[in-house]
Amino acid sequence: MNKKTIIYKQISVCLILLFSLLLCHACSKDESNLNTIRVQIEANSDEPIRVYGIKDSGETGLVIKRYFEKTYETESKIISIEANCEDENTLMTIKVWVNGKLKIDRSRNKYLPSGDILL
Repeated sequence: MNKKTIIYKQISVCLILLFSLLLCHACSKDESNLNTIRVQIEANSDEPIRVYGIKDSGETGLVIKRYFEKTYETESKIISIEANCEDENTLMTIKVWVNGKLKIDRSRNKYLPSGDILL
């Protein structure tokens, strides 16, 4: 083999290794975009509470009683959760953890918005 062929093969191998490293780096970066969200909602009565903004709650919301907890992953950068109850005496509490850190701990009667939670 002549010198030119050996040099081209070495350059080709180096380029393949470089592209492989870049591809692996890009794949690992995508996985880090997921945020783990843990939502806990409590109430001081058995009155039905409609919750919006939780994964898989849909447009009509999710109806819960007394206690609810869900953990899920999302790529979103902002989430917002709302809880509604027709009974004005029912105290609702929303707690939201993002990647293990408590972000929101709010309580209120009748209507409880979490506001925008930046992830």
